[in-house]
Amino acid sequence: MAQYYVTYTDGSEQHIPADKVHFAADDGHYVFTTSGEPTAFTPRIGVLSIVRMPEPSQFKAVTG
Repeated sequence: MAQYYVTYTDGSEQHIPADKVHFAADDGHYVFTTSGEPTAFTPRIGVLSIVRMPEPSQFKAVTG
């Protein structure tokens, strides 16, 4: 499952685990889903960014 970090214009942040996120234009908010079911909603107003972090299994070790 992916991890999303939402940053708001007031400087606050929120961590949301979900498979996908999409913008619901008719409702004016972002919808985070897991297994096709909505798990979280974030209003469009005040969102600065939504960043998807790699899943832990995708992390690579750095050697040098």
